[in-house]
Amino acid sequence: MMVDCIIPSQAGLPGEFFNSIVEFRISAFLRCLFDVVRSKCALTGAMTWAAEAEMKGQVLAIGLLGLALLAPRTSSAQQPWENIPRLNIYQVAYPVEWNGKTIMLGARLQVPTDAHGKMPAVIMMHGTGGIRYSGVYYAAALNGAGITTLEVDQWGGRGLPGGASSRPAHLGDNLGDIAGAYRLLRARPDIDTSRIGLFGESMGGIESLLMMTQHNSDAVLGPGVHMRAAVALYPICWLYNHVQGADFRDLVDAPIRIMVGSADDYDGGGDACRTMIGELSLQDGAHVSLRVFPGATHIFDSFTAPYQFNDPGANRRHGGVIHVRPDPEARQQARDDMVSFFRAALEAK
Repeated sequence: MMVDCIIPSQAGLPGEFFNSIVEFRISAFLRCLFDVVRSKCALTGAMTWAAEAEMKGQVLAIGLLGLALLAPRTSSAQQPWENIPRLNIYQVAYPVEWNGKTIMLGARLQVPTDAHGKMPAVIMMHGTGGIRYSGVYYAAALNGAGITTLEVDQWGGRGLPGGASSRPAHLGDNLGDIAGAYRLLRARPDIDTSRIGLFGESMGGIESLLMMTQHNSDAVLGPGVHMRAAVALYPICWLYNHVQGADFRDLVDAPIRIMVGSADDYDGGGDACRTMIGELSLQDGAHVSLRVFPGATHIFDSFTAPYQFNDPGANRRHGGVIHVRPDPEARQQARDDMVSFFRAALEAK
C-alpha cells in the first residue's frame, strides 16, 4: 500500500517545516496520520471501515518516522511520543441500531504486539466535535501500558459532520455505540472481557458516566455486566441528576475518575463536579474520584491554538460562548493520571 500525505508548513513559511513551532508540527502530523487511518490521504487500494484492514507496518512506520522528524532538534529531553510501543492497528466496524435501521460504526483498534496472554482494553469515546488528535495521544499511552484501545467514531457511520447539530436527541440515545464496541472486544480471543474500561471526553465523558449506572449498564450490556472502570474528561457535571436522562445514581461496583479544569466555562467546571459528587449517596460517592486542573478550560487537552465556540447546550442549556485554551502541562498530567488509573483498575485479579 502506498501512502501519500503532505504535512502543511506554517502559514507564511512554505517549505520551512522545521522552523514552525512544535505545537503546530505535532498537530499537523497527527492530522496527517489520522487522515491515513481514515483513508482521507491518497491510498492505492481501497479501504473501508467495514474491512478489518490491518495497518501493521505502514501506520507504525509512518508514525515513528514522522514523530522522530517532528521532535525538536534543539532538545535532548525525551519526548512523550518516543515511548509508542509496537502495535498492530486495525480499522474495524460493528453494527448498531440507529433511527430504525442498522448502521456500521467505524473504530480504530490498537493492540500492543509485545503483550502476553489476554489483555485489558479501553473503549474510547470522542466529544461532540468528533475524533481529535488527543485520541491518538491517550491511546498511545495506554498501549504503552499494555492496554488495547478501541477508539470509536460515532459520527462517520451516521453521516454526521459533528458539532452540536449531530448530538442525539436524548443523552443516552447512543449508549448502544458503547455496547457494540464492548461486544466487538468480547469476541476477540486476545482480550480479557473482565478487564474492559471506558474513557470519554466531553460528550463521550457524559456517555461514559451514564454507562456506569446499574440501570444503563443492565439495559445496554446485559444484567450483571458492567465496565471495569471509567474515566471522564470534562463531562459537564451540572447535568447529572438535573436533566432528564442524566441520572447518575445506583452506580455499578467499579471505580470512576473525573478530570476537569477549574476554568471550564461550559457548566461550572470543577465546582460543578464537586457539587455533583457531594450530592451522591455515600455508597455511590465512594466509587467516584475527582481531579481539577487549576486554570484549565474545557477541552484543555487540545493540540490546536486557543479558540472559542458557541454552544447551545452550555450554561445550563441557555447557551453561550465556550473558551478553549490548550494546556500542555494539564494535558500531560491528565494522560499520566489516566494511565495510572486504568493500570490499577484493570489489573488482573
